[in-house]
Amino acid sequence: MVTILHVTASMSPERGGPPAVVAGLTGALHQQGLRSEIVTAAGRWVGTSLLPTPNLAVHAFRTEYPARIWKGYSRKLARFLDEEIPRFDLVHVHGIWHYPAWMASRITRRRGVPCVVSLHDELSAAKLRHKWLRKRVYRNLILDRILRTADALHVLTRAEQSRVAEFGYDTPVFLAPNGVGLDTLDAPASPDTSDFLARHPRLAGKRAILFLGRLHPSKGTDMLARSFVRIASRFPDTVLLFAGPDEVGPRHGIERILRSAGLVDRVVFTGMLTGADKLAALTLAELFVLPSISEGMSVAVLEALAAGLPVVISEQCNFPEVGEAGAGFVVPRDEASFAEAIGALLSGEDAGSMGRRGRWLVTEHHTWPSIAESMADFYRTTIGRRRR
Repeated sequence: MVTILHVTASMSPERGGPPAVVAGLTGALHQQGLRSEIVTAAGRWVGTSLLPTPNLAVHAFRTEYPARIWKGYSRKLARFLDEEIPRFDLVHVHGIWHYPAWMASRITRRRGVPCVVSLHDELSAAKLRHKWLRKRVYRNLILDRILRTADALHVLTRAEQSRVAEFGYDTPVFLAPNGVGLDTLDAPASPDTSDFLARHPRLAGKRAILFLGRLHPSKGTDMLARSFVRIASRFPDTVLLFAGPDEVGPRHGIERILRSAGLVDRVVFTGMLTGADKLAALTLAELFVLPSISEGMSVAVLEALAAGLPVVISEQCNFPEVGEAGAGFVVPRDEASFAEAIGALLSGEDAGSMGRRGRWLVTEHHTWPSIAESMADFYRTTIGRRRR
């Protein structure tokens, strides 16, 4: 049996898409007959809770103070990698800027174990601008060697594949998108939402515009609020529904924008949602919006499409297939464009058929079982190439 060790800085649901991707992929790989284990950090700066991963061993190590600067720093995690990596056929590193990625890269080189690195959009121009000086130094000292000596780089989109080529890395590149589980597609079409509505009564009888994910400036939450201000008077029965943790305080900015327009009573903040509560939010929503500055492949978008919601996303979400499939609008990242697209959907412009096409898109191309099948073949090819 092929054994894969997945290395990531966090498996906390509050850290957004990457932990959900690791959980979904490893679970599907188990069904393909590959045995996976996960190594991660837990504690301050990466989250303490862990996503459920049935049938999989998860080795979580407490972070230490340097993790404030170098995410996932843990000497116990490093010792575990040094001792345990030789018993695996391949190591799959998720993310590139964190301490576990550096340690896993060093140890796999020394131990002769194949290593695959998933970039998760971290080489995009927008991501590199954030803390640009620190990242430039890190690239020169550490990251370039990690990416050039890896057996392969895993990318999520065509845009990310082009970005790797621009950087001049000659490492083999494998493209495989993110996905959703079949349980997401098989969720009941009309779940009981009464408990959710009792906790969030402002949603009762309203048309909800859903944002699902971490509240963070990079996600365009302020832009969504300003776009809503533009169209709110035309659709008095609408509310903004922000479903996700307030990571660095953007909720105050959203409320300030809406309060100045006299609309603060038309926004609902739920905090982090999982399970039945997330399903209730998706069921009650009329459409989904993500004006992100940069995305690899948003799990939240996939979940919205799987729920049959039409979506409005920025071009920087790197998901042109949404527009190509007629599952929603992919628009320039400005308030006017988002307001126009949201207004068109609220006016009934093909919203129902867009939702059906979105669900088809996910069913055909973005389920974890089919992605895991391709990934398993890729792993075996990579292992075989190293052995030869």
